[in-house]
Amino acid sequence: MSIIKMKWNSSEKKIARAAFDKAYQREMEELINTIKEMATKLKNLSDVWKLEKYLSERRREIDAKYDYRYSKLILVFSRLMNDNFLFEEDLKGLSKDKIEIIMKLSSNY
Repeated sequence: MSIIKMKWNSSEKKIARAAFDKAYQREMEELINTIKEMATKLKNLSDVWKLEKYLSERRREIDAKYDYRYSKLILVFSRLMNDNFLFEEDLKGLSKDKIEIIMKLSSNY
């Protein structure tokens, strides 16, 4: 079965939403810490614009990455695992097939 056409039962949908939200929260915490560190190093206006550019780029990247369509979740979860924002224990309760595919694909990023 294609990962795009995989079916998600109601229990899996709840687990997926929680895992997605956990990963997002972890990435936002990392982003906030990075911004705080960068802000302490601001010396001039050029540094401010560099920070602004960084934030704009990160926002585009994050907006593209966090796509909560069931047809995309396997790939999203794989990338988030590779990026260390999602962990296998976050996926507990999903079907064995889904977890295996996510784990396999995460090594391809």
